[in-house]
Order: sequence, then C-alpha cells, then structure tokens
Amino acid sequence: MKALQNKLVGLFFNSTSLLKMKNFVLLLTFMFGGQVSFTQNSSCNNTQRYRNTVDFPNINTTTAIQFGSGTTVGGVFQNLLMDIYQPVGDTASSRPLIILAFGGGFVSGNRQNMLDLCQYYTKRGYVTASIDYRLYDIFATPDSTMMGEVVIRAINDMKAAIRFFREDAATNNIYKIDSNFIFVGGESAGAIIANHTAYMDSTDALEPFILNAINNNGGYLGNSSSNTQYSTKVAGVLNFSGSLRSAAYIDANNPALFSAHDDQDGDVPYGGGYSNIIPLYTQGSKLMHDTAISNNIHSELITIPNSTGHISYFNTTVWKDSVLNSSTQFMRDIICSITTSTTNIQEQKISTITFPNPSFGDMTIQLSDVPCEYNVAVFDATGRLVHQANNLADQEINLNGQQFAKGMYFVSIQFHDSKVRPIQQKIIFR
Repeated sequence: MKALQNKLVGLFFNSTSLLKMKNFVLLLTFMFGGQVSFTQNSSCNNTQRYRNTVDFPNINTTTAIQFGSGTTVGGVFQNLLMDIYQPVGDTASSRPLIILAFGGGFVSGNRQNMLDLCQYYTKRGYVTASIDYRLYDIFATPDSTMMGEVVIRAINDMKAAIRFFREDAATNNIYKIDSNFIFVGGESAGAIIANHTAYMDSTDALEPFILNAINNNGGYLGNSSSNTQYSTKVAGVLNFSGSLRSAAYIDANNPALFSAHDDQDGDVPYGGGYSNIIPLYTQGSKLMHDTAISNNIHSELITIPNSTGHISYFNTTVWKDSVLNSSTQFMRDIICSITTSTTNIQEQKISTITFPNPSFGDMTIQLSDVPCEYNVAVFDATGRLVHQANNLADQEINLNGQQFAKGMYFVSIQFHDSKVRPIQQKIIFR
C-alpha cells in the first residue's frame, strides 16, 4: 500500500528525493512578507484567544455531517461527510474556521486521522472541520489522466466544504463562522488538496489532462454540491508537507501561506525536481514559499533540516511544538490584524552574546530581550537532536559542557510569537 501511495502522489505531483546536503543548513526558516488586508475579527478583543494557550479545554464534536456528494473514479456514489469541532463555552458570535484534509496518497486515510490537529486548534478558539474526499478506488496504478481526475475531484470536495459553511453563515448560522476567516489545510495529500483549492484558478496555465479533469467535473466550481453561488475563497493555507503542480499558480493577492516540510522528503518534494516514476517536474513548499514572497504574499516556512522523513515534525516534541505554535500565531496575525489597508508584517529581531565560544566547559547564551517564551534545541553536526528545553523565559541560556562531546553544534531558538525572528547559531565545545 505504501508503495502505491508513493506512486500515486508522484504521478500527479511528482515526488522526488532532493540532493543530499553536504553541510548542516539553517535549522529553521521563517521568512515574512506580504499583504494582510483583512479587518479584525471581533473576538480578538480577547487578547489571549487564538494564541498558543488552551482557552477551551472541552470540545463539542459533531460527527458525520453531510456537505456534498459525488462519484468516485471507480463509479461508486459517495456521500461526503465531515466532523465538526467547536469550543465548549465559547460566547463569540463570529469565529474563524479551519477545514483540514487527511493524508494517504489519495488511496487511503479517513477524516478521523485529523482528530489531534482539530482538537489542538479548537482548544485555542477555532472551529475546525475534518472532511471526507473521494479517493482512488480502482485496483490498478493510474496514468496521469486518471490521477488528474482523482485529485480534481478531491479539490472539488474541499470547495464544497467551504461552501457548506458559507451557506450556513448566510442562513441558519448554526456554527457561527466568520466567512472572512476560513482557512484550509492538511497533511501530505490533504495539503496538496488545500494548496490547489487556494491557488489554482482559471488564470493559470494548466496542462491538457488537468483542464480535461476540471471540465469533466463541473469546471472550477466543481460539482460536489449545488450551492455554487457561495464563494470558495480562503484567508490562508496550512500546508503540512504538500506541493503544487506549479508554484506559478500562486499569484499576487492570493491567500497567505504557512508551510512546514522536511528538506529531503522523498514522498512530496521540498523544492523542485523530477519524479522517480515519470519525468514531470513538481514544486513543493520551498518553491511555493519563495513564489509567495516574490508576489508580496504573507508566507512562513519551517524547514526540517537534513531530514528524509515525511511530516517527521509531528513525531518529535521540539518540532511539533514549533510548527503548531507558529501556525497558530500565523492565523492569529491574519484574524486579528487591525489594518484596513495593505501592511507588511515586520519581524522582531533579538540579538545574542554567546560566551565563551568555543568553550572548554560551560557556555552561556545571553538574549538582548525576551518578548515571549521560547524553545531551545541543540543539534550536532549530523543534524541529531542532542538537547532541548521548552517554554523558557530567562534572558540567559546555560549549557552544561559535561553534556556535550567535543565538536560543533547548532543552536535553534524558536520564540512562541512567530513575529519574533528565530535565532540560529553555531557553537563549539572543545
């Protein structure tokens, strides 16, 4: 099954392995730029809401809500269902929404796989939804034409989920959603769906097999639901190890982008390259981020260095905390922006003094300012995590020399407020 998943992703989105990096590169990349032109959500009057703190420990879960339907490539009619998570005790009348899609190479997975992510964001004040989408259900490896059909149908299914909430907001208002702040995201194949939902449109230069799939399935609005009078535009994207057929789909004035990706991911490529299966080019999170920045779109990227894993950051505490905390702050920056016209989000830079460096014993890293709590991770020259400490607030970080073998190390300091620029530096113990 795993081999088939990799083939399917590769056929349409061209998975590949990146060249091995000779040196240990930057541990974390946060690049800010772009445009934020939303008005502020009224619930931002609660200064802690949508941050990294748990404001709502209890969650109201509603399962199996139908938002659309359609036929799979195997000819099976499928009702499309979602699970909706709402914070218990929430008195806000207008709340941001996150719609998430699971991974699985377009052949496996289910909406319950996104439970942890949905609960994480809901406890911080968001309404979240985990959705079904139609999978490849023919027992044969598809060609690019068939894979195009599968992915376009999945994109249409996510668009139907967006319309479901916009229609509710305009009519019964059961879920109390602020239609100005709908985010889409997912892991792997789910991220691929979210990326194309947000960025692929009729202005893009698309290949014939993609255009045919679009035309065969209701055009750019899709035919997963009939309420096509409602918009499918979104405020931002949570791209957890996904890609686009072409980063050129990202145009000026497109939604904001948050990405996390292993830099040597062999399933969905981090940069650009060719598939090991068919000679087609793909563009992952790094090129998506660069394109967004060049188009003056607010974009953030967390790179997991020297990692051949796929979504490995959700399996280690230090990276998981960094990714989730930063994604939460990314959305809050958009939701709670007070601007009514285009403004650039500026980074806050913290300087450090490290002494002694090199060191024959203990070492101290002194921060010029501590605007918020932060996490510290130390990696050896091979990229192996050898020390970590989370939720610190001291102005000095003391490293015990007895805990480190002789050699070169790399320190990553990640602040909980994503507007504070992360710190990376080299240290040496002798």
